[in-house]
Amino acid sequence: MTQSSILQVGSTDEEGARFNGQDLHKQLKARGYQSHHLVWLKTGNDPDTTQIQTEKSARLQQKIRRIEYNSNLQSLLYPFVLDFPMRRQFQQADLVHYHLIHTGYFSLGALPMLTRMKPSVWTLHDPWAMTGHCVHPFACERWKIGCGACPDLNILFPLQKDNTAFLWKVKKHLYQASRIDIVLASKWMMKMAEESPLMSNFRLHHIPFGIDTTIFCPGDTEACKEKLGIPKGNVVVGLRANANDFKGLDYIQKAFDHLDIDIPITILAYNQKGHFDKFLGRYQIIEVGWLKETSIFVETLRACDLFLMPSTAESFGMMAIESMACGKPSIVFEGTALPEVTFAPNGALAVAPRVDELVSAMKHLLVDARARQALGAEARNIAVQNYDFSLHVDRMERLYEKALNDSGKVKSAAQKPV
Repeated sequence: MTQSSILQVGSTDEEGARFNGQDLHKQLKARGYQSHHLVWLKTGNDPDTTQIQTEKSARLQQKIRRIEYNSNLQSLLYPFVLDFPMRRQFQQADLVHYHLIHTGYFSLGALPMLTRMKPSVWTLHDPWAMTGHCVHPFACERWKIGCGACPDLNILFPLQKDNTAFLWKVKKHLYQASRIDIVLASKWMMKMAEESPLMSNFRLHHIPFGIDTTIFCPGDTEACKEKLGIPKGNVVVGLRANANDFKGLDYIQKAFDHLDIDIPITILAYNQKGHFDKFLGRYQIIEVGWLKETSIFVETLRACDLFLMPSTAESFGMMAIESMACGKPSIVFEGTALPEVTFAPNGALAVAPRVDELVSAMKHLLVDARARQALGAEARNIAVQNYDFSLHVDRMERLYEKALNDSGKVKSAAQKPV
C-alpha cells in the first residue's frame, strides 16, 4: 500500500511541540507515513526536521520586520517561503499542513500559489487570520464587517496607524484565491470562523489539540512537592505568569491580594519571573520559568493542588488540559474557549471574569481538599477521553485522507498506511 507524504510547516520545532506540528510529525512517522517538518528555527535534533532560516535570511528578517512595522503591514513582505516549490520536501509532499505562519517568516501572499500546488491544511492557533491585525479582538466585532476604526492598535500584533481595513481586505483577496482546509482546536474558535467573512471560502474542521496522557498523568504529589522544597501541608497553586493582554495576570495578582484564608500557600509560577515578589513572606513563591524538559514540567504540575488559568482571551488552553491530565482541577474565566475545553463544571470551575469570583472559587478549592481531588479525578478522565494525542492524530489522518481524496491527488491509499 503506497505511503502518503505529509509536510508540516511552522515557526519552530521543540518549543510548543505538542501544538506546532512537531509531535504530530513524529507520530505520523511512527504510523508509517513519510513525514517532514520545515521550520523557521530548529532547536532539536530530529533528522526529518529542516530549518529554513540562514544567517543571511535572519538578518533580512529583522529588516523586513522593521519595514512592515513602519509601513503598518503584517506578514506580507517576507520572501522566505517563495522557494518552497523548489524544495525537495515540498515537491515530495502529497499534502502540506501549515502552523503558526504569522510569526515573522511567512508571507500570506504565497498562500494562493502554494495551496494550489498541494492540498493544504492550516491550523489556526488564534483569531489573527480573521482580523485586521490582532490575535484577539476581545469584545470588538469589527472583524465581522471589515475592521477599520480599530479600538485598540496596541494589542498583539500592534500597528502604529490604523491600517486594519486594508489588511483585512488583503487577507480576503488572498484567501479567496487559496484552497485550504482550516483546523480549529475549539468550538469557540469554530464559531468565530463560521461568523468570519474571511473564512467563507474554506472548509472548517474542529480538531482539538492533544497531549500524551501516559506522560501527562497523575503522580506522587507529596514527593514532587518535597523535590521543589515545598513544606508539607502547603497547598500549591500553579499558574502562568505572563504579563500580556490575554493571560489574566492582573486578576491573579489582585485575587491573591484579596485572599484572606489561614492556609499555607505556595505559588508555583511558570513563564515570567518577578510578578509575585510583593507576596514574598506572605506566600512561598517558586518561579520555574519556561520549562523545556517535559519530564520536569510534568513533575511541577504534579506538585500543584490546583491550577489558575483566568485568561481573558484564549483560543484553546494547552496548560489547562495538561494540568487536567495530571489530575489537577483548574479555575478558568467564562467568555473564552476554556470552559468548553475543560468541560466546566465537570473538569474545572468556570467563573465570571471578576476578581471576587476568582477569589471565591480559589477559596473553595483551597479549603476543600475532597472537592479538589474529586474535580481533579474527573478532569483526568475527561483529558484521557478527549485529548489523548492518539485521538488528535486519528482525527488529522481522517482530514488528510478527505483533503487528498477531494483534491484528486490521492495515491492508491491516502489513508493510514499498513
